[in-house]
Amino acid sequence: MARGGYATVYRATQDSVGREVAIKMENRTLDNARDQARFLREARAAGRMSSHPHVVDLFDVGVTVDQHPYLIMELCDGSYLDRMRVSPLTPAEARDVGIKIADALVHSHANGVLHRDVKPANILYSQFNSAVLADFGLAVLGEMRDSSVTLEVLTPAYAPPEMFRHENPSGAADVYALCATLYAVMNGRPPRWATDRSPSLITLMDLFNQPLPDIPGVPRTLTEILRYGMANDPGSRPSAEHLRDLLNNLQLDPNLPQPPPAVYRSTQNFVPPRPRPIVPNTPTREDETPTVHQSGRKGFFSRWFS
Repeated sequence: MARGGYATVYRATQDSVGREVAIKMENRTLDNARDQARFLREARAAGRMSSHPHVVDLFDVGVTVDQHPYLIMELCDGSYLDRMRVSPLTPAEARDVGIKIADALVHSHANGVLHRDVKPANILYSQFNSAVLADFGLAVLGEMRDSSVTLEVLTPAYAPPEMFRHENPSGAADVYALCATLYAVMNGRPPRWATDRSPSLITLMDLFNQPLPDIPGVPRTLTEILRYGMANDPGSRPSAEHLRDLLNNLQLDPNLPQPPPAVYRSTQNFVPPRPRPIVPNTPTREDETPTVHQSGRKGFFSRWFS
């Protein structure tokens, strides 16, 4: 179906219930006990999060006979990375997506789980749900101290500055990434990027010191909320709950189509944990555009899927 830098996604049918699903198989293999334990930890985190209405449903996990871990998930129609390249979102559409994904982050942060890779490619949509957050399989428990995975899933276009300072991620990093994502889906490219081409790491670090430009046709009130969420200091950003409420209470042009305001349950003003310094041992990576890829493991999955 599609291949990215760390995994390949296949479209399949679950014969027992006649349901189409997506099978995400990681390109790595699990050849030692430490990697197997980490995968199970990630899978449990993903399973706990998938009960939220705006998180992709996770049906099952496992390991193939050749030791590739896989997740069997809800099949969606596309991502907001695809959408922004064809037609940027209107302010009302972006606000609606932001409210839903922020609420998913409220749920995950309250359970001690950080996503760490919120970006347009990881926000999906289907005919039944306009916004669901994917890839909680790459999340880690907030209280864990595994320094080897901190920068492994970093997407520079949407990562906050503290991620480049070798600091442990916190809930504030997810808030930054969501606001950067909302800016991008209205702007057509990541914040402060002059072209679609990825800048060098040195240039990217310099961009953090530049003001966030207004987007033509986007109300300044919405842009100010995104600037608030993209503050360089993690402690100056709103929590996911506060961001959700700011977006939910935002009044846009009455002539624009707007979703009805939603009612959410408070999580007692969750405060993200403060970042802790670590020493990374993995390089950063660029956001990759999936390309068409044919399954090479049809025989393995044919026992359950066709």
